[in-house]
Amino acid sequence: MLSVLNEDPRPWRGRVFTTMLRVHARLERRIGESLAVHGLTLAQFDVLATLAHGEGITQQELAERLLVTKGNVVGLIDRVSAAGWVERRPDPDDRRVNRLSLTDRGRTLLAQAWPSQIALIEAVFGVLTAGESHLLHEFLERLERSTQRRE
Repeated sequence: MLSVLNEDPRPWRGRVFTTMLRVHARLERRIGESLAVHGLTLAQFDVLATLAHGEGITQQELAERLLVTKGNVVGLIDRVSAAGWVERRPDPDDRRVNRLSLTDRGRTLLAQAWPSQIALIEAVFGVLTAGESHLLHEFLERLERSTQRRE
């Protein structure tokens, strides 16, 4: 058996944590640079991509999916609406609620920006085998669950 498997995991946890933070920061920077070419921020891209997979959701639902506050999402929706990428439509059953939809301009912009994001994902994760990618995903999901609030 490899001696590393018998080591105390606690010192490694700090290294893993620091490495995850560095990888996150670098990925965020590279994604931002890639999206800037299209005039988008990461937050704006997240809105467009989320709406592409969930057209007609409310601002509250969008906030929950993006893991941000409703207040943050209101300003974000104001900006993407002003740019002509997203529109608010009144809910026919509840006048207090707006449903969010991509405009044709928003769909076009997302279609232009999407390939660069796929290429970045392939460039970054291409260093891993399919099995390693699968294991990493399992580990990250487990870590994500451990970070969720238990109320």
